Amino acid sequence: MLIFDSGIGGLSILKTIKMIFPNIHYIYILDNEVFPYGNKTEHFIIHRIITIIKKIKKIYPINIVLIACNTVSTVALSFLKKTFNFPIIGIFPDINAAEKITKNHIIGLIATKKTIQSSYTQKLVYEKSFNNAIKIISTNQLALIAEKKIRKIAFSKLDLKKILTPWINLSIKPDTIILGCTHFTFLKKEIKESLHLSSSINFIDSRQKMLFALQNYLHKLKNHQNIQQNIFLYSKNDQYLKQLLFFLKKYQFNKIAYINLN
Repeated sequence: MLIFDSGIGGLSILKTIKMIFPNIHYIYILDNEVFPYGNKTEHFIIHRIITIIKKIKKIYPINIVLIACNTVSTVALSFLKKTFNFPIIGIFPDINAAEKITKNHIIGLIATKKTIQSSYTQKLVYEKSFNNAIKIISTNQLALIAEKKIRKIAFSKLDLKKILTPWINLSIKPDTIILGCTHFTFLKKEIKESLHLSSSINFIDSRQKMLFALQNYLHKLKNHQNIQQNIFLYSKNDQYLKQLLFFLKKYQFNKIAYINLN
């Protein structure tokens, strides 16, 4: 199984996978050379992801791909499914789930600009806005803050509040917030504190839907695995990668190595 993201957001997905499927082996690609995907063009994203999957497929016998990134999923999933003949699972802002559990019908959606601009998201927001007030924050900065938090680098809470200002200024705040980027899962506490929200706030990060799809595919494949160890690959070696290495220990990777994706 291949899992990838341009940053550490996908590790929030991997953490859950390890708990639910403890015997599954995986390759995680940190495409940190082009982080973040959220400010890239659709053409670049599609070409880059096709390159990643083809390169990994040549080296490792992968049979499932997990796109642990909402931006890539909303922009490129349909193209990837036409390009490859094995299961490719994406993750999307789950507005349907939010609509089912909201009590005050005020739903917050926070995601990268590319995710918000995608036709997938625009269509769903339009459909669900008839019965709900969907308050959108489009930001590429929050992923950078999450990256700093994981690396234990100090970040400004004022910067976080600036991002969340449209919600802070609401007289009635959302009771359900869709985290439309896997990075944002690491910032639930900070988001709640910045908005002065109660503990009953609902956060939706869509991972359950993704894991359900994975479970179905694994069942069809009868849990057959071609990869026999857990591998972490990165596309750029820099000081920020070194700051991440201590965090990776909990994932018990058998191999951590550089891969040239150009």
